[in-house]
Amino acid sequence: SYSQKKVELKKKYFGAYEGAIPSYKYDTGNDLINVEETTIRILIAEEIINIEIGKIQNNGTYSVLFEGDKYYLLDCRMKGQLAGERVIVYKRGKQLSRDGLFPQPNSNLEKVKN
Repeated sequence: SYSQKKVELKKKYFGAYEGAIPSYKYDTGNDLINVEETTIRILIAEEIINIEIGKIQNNGTYSVLFEGDKYYLLDCRMKGQLAGERVIVYKRGKQLSRDGLFPQPNSNLEKVKN
């Protein structure tokens, strides 16, 4: 059997992370729109993830796709979203990064006290 054991995120990585999505430009085809920097907050619990961008909240579930020496790669399935989110939780430094959904840039977040 070549099956792999399911990888789970350790409890010490659960909690709230905060940061900002940097400002960026969005091409609508007719206009170039400037999108201002926006706050982002990600709350990770056992099998549940909540992503809050500005005043918009989205909940979902996640699974660990990969555990490396320095990070975990999470695949997040959010309610009402066709595209999944990718989040990297670093094992050192209490940090994570979120791969931005096009056209958003990637963002880095720091763990905060709840």
